[in-house]
Parts: sequence; structure tokens; C-alpha cells
Amino acid sequence: MNKNHPVYHSLVSRLESLKDQYRRNPCETSRYRLVRQEQLIAQWVQSSDSPA
Repeated sequence: MNKNHPVYHSLVSRLESLKDQYRRNPCETSRYRLVRQEQLIAQWVQSSDSPA
């Protein structure tokens, strides 16, 4: 996986934003968004590691 990929940077940036939101407002909705973003990153990394 290329950690310099713009999609990866975008996903990680969104994750950091969601972590900040969860710290400020720890509710089920913000927790769900945070976990979902982590899952999206894991899926993207896995698919980007697959040979084309």
C-alpha cells in the first residue's frame, strides 16, 4: 500500500476529524462514524494491496 496515496490521506484525515468529534461529543453516533471510518480504511488498504 502506498501511504502517499491521496485517497489514503483523505481517509486518515477524516478519521482524525472523527476522533476529535468523538472526544468532544462521545455519543453513539460519533462512535459509529469513527468505527465505520476505521473499517473503510482497512477495506481500502486491503484492496489496494491486492494485485491488479
